[in-house]
Amino acid sequence: MESQNSDKKINLKYKSFNETFKFCSFALAVGLVYPNKRNIRKRVILFIFVLLFNTFTLFWMFWYTFKCLVNQDVYNSTRNITLGVIVFLFIFKTFYANMKTAMFSEVLKQITKDLLKGNDMEEDYQEIYDHFIKQGKLGQSVYVLIPCMLSFMFPIYSGGAMIGGSLRNDNFTKYMIHEMDLKYVEDKQYESPYFEIIFAYFTTPCFVVLPNYVGFDGSFCIATSHLCLKLKLMAHGIKRAFEDSISTTELKARLKMCIKDHQEALEYHVLIQKTYGGWLFAVFVLTSFLISCNLYQIYLVGIDPKYTIFAITGVFHMYAPCHFASSLIAVGDEVSSDIYCVKWEAWSDPGITRQLIFVIARAQKQLLLTGCNIVTYNMDTFVSLMQTSYSFFTLITR
Repeated sequence: MESQNSDKKINLKYKSFNETFKFCSFALAVGLVYPNKRNIRKRVILFIFVLLFNTFTLFWMFWYTFKCLVNQDVYNSTRNITLGVIVFLFIFKTFYANMKTAMFSEVLKQITKDLLKGNDMEEDYQEIYDHFIKQGKLGQSVYVLIPCMLSFMFPIYSGGAMIGGSLRNDNFTKYMIHEMDLKYVEDKQYESPYFEIIFAYFTTPCFVVLPNYVGFDGSFCIATSHLCLKLKLMAHGIKRAFEDSISTTELKARLKMCIKDHQEALEYHVLIQKTYGGWLFAVFVLTSFLISCNLYQIYLVGIDPKYTIFAITGVFHMYAPCHFASSLIAVGDEVSSDIYCVKWEAWSDPGITRQLIFVIARAQKQLLLTGCNIVTYNMDTFVSLMQTSYSFFTLITR
């Protein structure tokens, strides 16, 4: 009996969140932000140990940034602050995700519940599932690529430059992963074995930061795509109800279920907003600042491959949530049209018409995702951010 149940689970077309979005789930667990209420204390303690292990890196970054600001070294200040933004967002996000464990857990549970429900649905419903699962996996892939580029660009660039130099000359220039003066070892940091030890030590934050961004940021794209799925399923359910029902009683019963699904989708929208709202605001503020600083560095030294790639990935880090939030708005706007286009004129029951009008009216309210009700995420916001970043860039270059 147990063997039959296990075979059935294996043969399911749609599986749980963890099995459907494996990269995101694995990254959430490794990044200590997977929303498990039972081990939240352990996760916080482990994260504190991670910070303690990287104490020297954090100390050197803050000290060197302060030194550059005191000496009015704007270039090195912005260069260091750029990395500081990534580190601060990582620390903020870890504590934020753990504070939102209960809500975040509900977001993932709802995804699993709806995915498993899809196994019992007809082919036309499953086509909707396939489309939006693909969208969620696209968001997951984007947030695998972006953090990988941000994290490993620095050691790969420095390592590649040293390998190229060593092939041409024995006395090649040594490059730190991030060039800065290291308090108390300034005169020894480029000597062996100090350089090799510090280089290896500076590599560890790349592996620490990576899963945090892949997991939590990727989950936002998955959650918004899932909300789009719920809305489209509801609209398609109403369409099928008007086409397939053979009596007014049956139509009313099926319409009632669709209204319940719509209410559940709206509640899920509220849940997403409460879960990700603070993070969205932090991303907007810090990413705009990061892009401005990178533009300034490019202005001073020209097209530096490292900081140019860093700036491009920063832009995409902001573009992805704006794109998925904008897609949610578009799907929400389509729902009212989809419902209006059902065969309602074939039924003359006033009660059914009133129910349909109520659903259409409710569906016309835009499903917006905001950062603390201050910043609304959509493509207009992305364009506005680019303009603001450029304005800040022109201000600091005068």
